[in-house]
Amino acid sequence: MSQSLRNPTEGMVGSSGNFVKIENKGAAMNTFWSRTILNHAIVAMAVMLLLVAPIVGAQTITEIIDGTGDGSGNTLINPTGIAVDGSGNIFVAGNTSHNAFKITPGGAITEIIDASGDNLGNILEIARFVAVDESGNVFVLGNVSNNVFKITPGGVITEIIDTNGDGAGNILMVPREVTVDGSGVVYVTGWGSRNVFKISPGGVVTEIFDDSEHNFMGTWGVAVDGFENVYVTGNYSNNAYKITPGGVVTQIINGGDGLLAPQGIALDGSGNVFVAGKDSYNVFKITPGGVITEIIDVTGDGGGNALSGPEHLAVDNAGNVYVTSSPNSKAFKITPGGVITQIIDASGDGQGHTFSFPEGMAVDKSGNAFVTAWGTDNAFEIQGPMIFKDGFESADTTAWSSSVPAQP
Repeated sequence: MSQSLRNPTEGMVGSSGNFVKIENKGAAMNTFWSRTILNHAIVAMAVMLLLVAPIVGAQTITEIIDGTGDGSGNTLINPTGIAVDGSGNIFVAGNTSHNAFKITPGGAITEIIDASGDNLGNILEIARFVAVDESGNVFVLGNVSNNVFKITPGGVITEIIDTNGDGAGNILMVPREVTVDGSGVVYVTGWGSRNVFKISPGGVVTEIFDDSEHNFMGTWGVAVDGFENVYVTGNYSNNAYKITPGGVVTQIINGGDGLLAPQGIALDGSGNVFVAGKDSYNVFKITPGGVITEIIDVTGDGGGNALSGPEHLAVDNAGNVYVTSSPNSKAFKITPGGVITQIIDASGDGQGHTFSFPEGMAVDKSGNAFVTAWGTDNAFEIQGPMIFKDGFESADTTAWSSSVPAQP
């Protein structure tokens, strides 16, 4: 700093444009500049914090459907499966009410299928699971009626598979889960028949896996990646398999890894597979290279909220895993970094709508989770927590896609 600036004789123009009269030469000028620099530094730091540090909003839980169903006499009893499409429409299967409902983002509820099935004699009994494709076609599985129905956005209902299976002697008995890939190909597991079927958009049914050459019992969960690799769990054989489009079958996890009675299975965008062990009270991650890691166990979040009997999984494109904990009426979120959070418990939304024995789990493109409660005849949306940054609101996850890329 020059001598003239350290010891001014008359005055100077301040940062606000006002002329500053200097009476006590050096000391007064030093005080002025110290305060000015300090004030500017405080303002700059505050602006930086607002721009860089996100403000996290509170998580909100909302009951989206209850036992009254559509409110027009079509009730919802013991809901199990749940799915959400790219437009935010939610689909819920009523296990004991033998039906399925559509819930729009605006909250309008419509029954899209009931026990009469396709009204051609093919009934729907115990609507256990539901899936939706990129065109808005919904697929509802009849656990006791041994079939799957397709419902178009226009309401046309078609039975796409029944007890006859592929019609070549490979039957379908007690189907458990249904899923659909980005091309509209449907996959169904047969728990009683110990097999898996593939149904093309044109209606061609093919058995792609059975227990004839593999230790595979109690076929349960099913998932498919963007390369048409199919992943299934064996509930009684304590394992999971990968089936390539060419028919190559590989066991990817078994009881020796600490897995008991697996049910739910899901994938992330990097080709990692997640399997829920209902009786081992845990969830495993299996990388494309075959590395197996337990990402949650009976201790749950480690803060007193235990994981009990996990059944169903969902994964968003940020790699967050969502899992139900049925016997103790909870659900958890596990981040890719291993942070575990309880996202709902028996209190439900905290407004008197309770939550008991969760079943199905789904997640939308904004990172909102959806879960059905078998015991309380309802379903909830768990939104957020939201992050407010640069004046905008966004979820703490990336965009969702119904087809999951993975390793071929």
